[in-house]
Amino acid sequence: MDKIVAFLKNVWFRRGVAVLCWGYTAFLVWVAWLCLGYYFVLENPAPLFILYLFVNIAALGLMVFTRKQVITQINTYLIPIAVLLILIFGFGHWFIIIPPAVVMTIAFFAAKSNETLKTVLGTMYLLLFVIGIAAYIAIGMFIGSFSFVEVDLSKRDTSYEYVSDSGDYRIVRYLQESGMRKTVSYYVETTTDDCEIPLGVCKKVLGCKHLHTAEYDTLTNDMIQWKTETVDGEKQDIPYVEGIRRENPYLIKPQEELEDD
Repeated sequence: MDKIVAFLKNVWFRRGVAVLCWGYTAFLVWVAWLCLGYYFVLENPAPLFILYLFVNIAALGLMVFTRKQVITQINTYLIPIAVLLILIFGFGHWFIIIPPAVVMTIAFFAAKSNETLKTVLGTMYLLLFVIGIAAYIAIGMFIGSFSFVEVDLSKRDTSYEYVSDSGDYRIVRYLQESGMRKTVSYYVETTTDDCEIPLGVCKKVLGCKHLHTAEYDTLTNDMIQWKTETVDGEKQDIPYVEGIRRENPYLIKPQEELEDD
């Protein structure tokens, strides 16, 4: 028992654990990135939330264990930035935001760092969080629902998804309403950048390309078709809208590349 206690108190062991805690910071940055540019499709949210909660609790325990290490102290100064990004990009998804926010708060105050520096940084971060929340709410009140990507994910039609024959692209649609006018918009997304997570998948929306917009009255599941065609000796996935050929938005070359050709 004494050997175990001595091992746990070993400074190099604690430093190693402190370095390991930086993996949690990287994890939070990754979660912020998913909140920014991905659409979450979850098979069973409850077990996933429990797993997410366990990761946060484990990280908190390790940071409290190494609270006297400088490596951990610096880490607790940077974690609030990652949590702020999660708050802004994933605003409203409180099951994602609250666990790291709790970890951030406890770890920040538990760290044995300079109290003056902690006070200054704590005040600065508090102001950033208050300003960020206030700005998000104010923007929502004046211009309505908005997103950091081109589309409003809340309008996504979860019953429709059309993947190309190669599996590299998919077409999704968004149902929109502006006053008395209802429209349906189709967008092309790549599937190669999707991210699989336990009990679900995150589908990349950031960078999606608009394909077609039509009146809601013309809504049909066979309006769009994928066809495989050979262009310049290469097989390409080409979308057809109501029988009319359209260029795949992802395969259209920028003007400067056309000039170089």
